[in-house]
Amino acid sequence: MPLSMLDRQINKLEMEKTILEESKGLSVSALREILDFVRFIKSKRMNEGRMEPIDNVKRELSELDKASLTHLEAEFKDYKELYPYEQ
Repeated sequence: MPLSMLDRQINKLEMEKTILEESKGLSVSALREILDFVRFIKSKRMNEGRMEPIDNVKRELSELDKASLTHLEAEFKDYKELYPYEQ
């Protein structure tokens, strides 16, 4: 039987309460990790809503192209001076 909106909201509130209860007594560094993770999840969800999967692939390929270009530029730095073209 599908959950109603009210049932889902109650479950959500119970989960939020449980997370708060379970986090009590943890060290500051552990709380920072939890906060970082929560922010990561929120960011991931926001980006999923904005971008189509193909956009993610395009963005990743673009970043890869930039990294490859940077590597190649460093690899062949001063290439023309080191290996002049002779006719």
